[in-house]
Amino acid sequence: MSADRFLVIRLSAVGDVVNTLPTLSLLRRARPNATIGFAVEDRARDLLEAHPMLDRLHVFPRKRWRAMAARPSRWRRLAAEVGAYRRELREARYDVAIDVQGNLKGAAHAIAAGAASRIGFARGHDREGNHWLSNEHVVPPADRPHRVDKFASLLGPLGIHGREREWVFPDTTDEEPTIASFLAAHDLARGGFVLIHPGTSGRGAAKRWPEERFAELARRAVAELGRPVVVSWGPGEEDLARAVADGAAGVVLGPRTASLRELLVLVRWAAVFVSADTGPMHLAAASGTRCVALFGPKDPRIYAPYGAGHTVLYRPEGMTSIGVDEVLVAVADGGA
Repeated sequence: MSADRFLVIRLSAVGDVVNTLPTLSLLRRARPNATIGFAVEDRARDLLEAHPMLDRLHVFPRKRWRAMAARPSRWRRLAAEVGAYRRELREARYDVAIDVQGNLKGAAHAIAAGAASRIGFARGHDREGNHWLSNEHVVPPADRPHRVDKFASLLGPLGIHGREREWVFPDTTDEEPTIASFLAAHDLARGGFVLIHPGTSGRGAAKRWPEERFAELARRAVAELGRPVVVSWGPGEEDLARAVADGAAGVVLGPRTASLRELLVLVRWAAVFVSADTGPMHLAAASGTRCVALFGPKDPRIYAPYGAGHTVLYRPEGMTSIGVDEVLVAVADGGA
């Protein structure tokens, strides 16, 4: 396919945006002189602003627009903003939209951009009838493939079939002093602490490991492994993180990270990252940090941390079937 202007569409969630970055890298390596844009929701924009492989970033302010839609007095303003956003997409004159999102929101962006070629997943591999609105359909390469590989398969109609999986992030030089100061204040060394993230998204409560087990793991990592522990947290998770830290010696409540780039620095500087299936887990894996990932209801073939060296403890019968002892062993030795 001959084209030189591409729009990658992956609006959410944070982990899926992270897992789309290898697709972006493959596209840029194969089309070094192309114009490449990316459409993303505002909550994940930190991972893409000033990205070295992007020419344009289109930020979809979903949360603000949803709030405006609930107030009739703001409808006129909302209509004006939606119109301006649509014009922004159109004026970029994209030839090809690569719809990684795979639902109606993704299809709406592809159509709004006016791309003549709209690449999406074939029926049965999409959601909400997305395939009806794309005109190039891709069947992923395997039964229940990992998200990283599924997303990369969308480049097939462009003749791009590389197996390389490269994560490139924007520069974090400005964010590093904040995290360095936090570590110094707690006498922690880069690469010398265990990072535990007990939270999941609000819709992912069934994926959570019990709070009290995270707390026990944190205490025992200090007492039995001699490893200091930092408990990280995201919006709405501070109380949970405090309960896990619980004032235990050697267990530190993580900083309030002002951006995903600060979180990226924190996970990059950890020795090992422990969590359930959550966006920060994918961020840690993409950063090269060894992960111990706890899985119950979700299939790790699809959602596990990508790459070698990680440990996945999978109990399809439920998260409570994962014991503290086995997680502690995984933290200590990284056995797969």
